[in-house]
Amino acid sequence: MLQKLTKGVKYFMRLQLFLLVLLLVPLLLAQYERPKKKLIEYGWDVPYTDFVRRHIGDMEKRPFDGIVLRFKGGWKASPAHIFRKSVADPKEYEEDLKNLKATKFTRFTDNFVLVWGTREKDWDWFNENDWKATEKNIRLIASVAKAGGLVGICFDPEPYDGNPWHYPSLLNAKTKSFEDYWKRVRECGARFIRALQSEFPNIRILTFFQTSIFPDIVDIADPAKRMESLSQHGYGLLPAFLNGMLDAANSQVIIIDGNEPAYYYRDPDDYFRAYHLMRQRGLSLIAPENRKKYTLQVQAGFALYLDYYFGLIPKEYEWGRLSHFLAPDERTRWCEHNVYYALYTTDEYVWCYSERMDWWGTQKGSDWYGLIPQGAEEAIRSARNKIDKGEPLGFGIKDVIEAGQTRMHAGQ
Repeated sequence: MLQKLTKGVKYFMRLQLFLLVLLLVPLLLAQYERPKKKLIEYGWDVPYTDFVRRHIGDMEKRPFDGIVLRFKGGWKASPAHIFRKSVADPKEYEEDLKNLKATKFTRFTDNFVLVWGTREKDWDWFNENDWKATEKNIRLIASVAKAGGLVGICFDPEPYDGNPWHYPSLLNAKTKSFEDYWKRVRECGARFIRALQSEFPNIRILTFFQTSIFPDIVDIADPAKRMESLSQHGYGLLPAFLNGMLDAANSQVIIIDGNEPAYYYRDPDDYFRAYHLMRQRGLSLIAPENRKKYTLQVQAGFALYLDYYFGLIPKEYEWGRLSHFLAPDERTRWCEHNVYYALYTTDEYVWCYSERMDWWGTQKGSDWYGLIPQGAEEAIRSARNKIDKGEPLGFGIKDVIEAGQTRMHAGQ
């Protein structure tokens, strides 16, 4: 009798263990699922936090996973510039934080605040007071972003005013070598990330480009010649800043190379080559001690330029003329093609940029207020749906592009 009871207990315990395994296995496997591909909207229609608060219900009907927004705080002295000499008043951000806390985000899970990598006039890497002001400002932005439920900052390195990355144009270029600047900028990159993660330990930094902007430099075999080329490049000090961020970043920080050059892609191979550039070739710009961290914590992302596909760039700009020689349905196919392959190849994020498209209705008074070209949203939804289902795109655009180029060159 006792033996039967013992067998029964053992059976019951085995059954419990089996049921526990059935419950735990899906949870364990979920940890190894690749990140969901996400589409982030950013453009000239970038909204302030008060607009987002009022209109989030309508905004989340659009086919995105998040947005880049901007704070009103910090704009009084120098609009969104992070490399500035003055420190913003924390009170400037009170309204932004209040708006974010009151906004009920549901579908938009990944939202970033805009930060411009522009140098204020006379701001200097070697001026410790200037750098301390930058640290205080970025720490303040990070604290508001964290408290407001954002996932991080959107760091645009493009200099819309003073360029902090171009060595020959910097204040002390005549007295300090490029190597001096490289060392200092790397130090500042480390201080930059420490300031961010002190307020926001698991911050995500969506940058519009990093190694993706250097396809002509990464393969230079001689390190000395590579550095010489960087010393003359418009963004030559950007890799030093990235290396500094990697020096100090904790294990929770994620940096996304947004690969802005993807604006102009026309072929699936463009995406795969760019992925290889960011993941492998770009390692030549990363210090050996940072390459493991780069591999684990820097993601390859992609960009979309909707104006380019839909004929919204003025025809007099040669680089943007092609879509003017495509039929409306051909423009839509080009858009769907690029959305599909951007999402297909990205590690996680794709950012969708436009200048003359107004997704949210923030551009009152402009010629493109409320403008969304016919077929644009449908093309985005179609590409996303195919990616989500693991389906092929189902068509190519090589013939469409070649025919458009023929018409363009013929002046039709």
